[in-house]
Amino acid sequence: MKIVVFAPHPDDEVYGCGGSIMKWMAEGHDVHIVYVTDNCALITWGRKHNALLEEEAKEYINLSEEEIGKIGLEEAKAAAEAFGFQKSNTHLFEFHDQGAMNQIEKGIKLAKEIIKDADRVVIPSDNNNHVDHQATHIMAKTAAQELKLTHLEFYVYASYNLITAPTEKQVKIPMVEYRDKLYELMKIYKTQITLSSSRLGWEALKRKRKERFGVFSLNDAGKYYNF
Repeated sequence: MKIVVFAPHPDDEVYGCGGSIMKWMAEGHDVHIVYVTDNCALITWGRKHNALLEEEAKEYINLSEEEIGKIGLEEAKAAAEAFGFQKSNTHLFEFHDQGAMNQIEKGIKLAKEIIKDADRVVIPSDNNNHVDHQATHIMAKTAAQELKLTHLEFYVYASYNLITAPTEKQVKIPMVEYRDKLYELMKIYKTQITLSSSRLGWEALKRKRKERFGVFSLNDAGKYYNF
């Protein structure tokens, strides 16, 4: 099975579906990762919202957004390698953080090439409170609609909002055996764990037991809050 995972930002794949990625790889599936943005605005956002951890952020605090973005993409590539993604299965759109909504048309075009022969697409939920997460959802779903991939299975993960799909449209994937590996892998994202919220999420990986998804087909589009 070809499975394509969309991460709006480098590290969203860890928190949204990291254990499932490891499980799918262990089962022998052809798993791809798509990093949509570069995290360039991370330090700027953290400073604006008083969310930076001073000690962890000190080596990045005086860098430009362009420099942070380059580091973010390098971290993404290193994390993908640590997951076990082949280089040919690692895709970077390189859109700027907080700017994915301005790149919808290009994102759809890029997504089409990656998902055209996919069996499952893993994306953040619809009606999302974060602009880059919403843009990622739109890109992937619209690409599938334009390609008329009616066979495609969508796994929708919660990030910045909740999965509200009915029980029959949900699946829970156990991931206890992978959480220690995920915790160690997250250390690669040194820029991300300069944020207090990311630090809390990182620590929470030690206690995570399951990952929950809404499961949909193209025929479900627009019928559910998350899809």
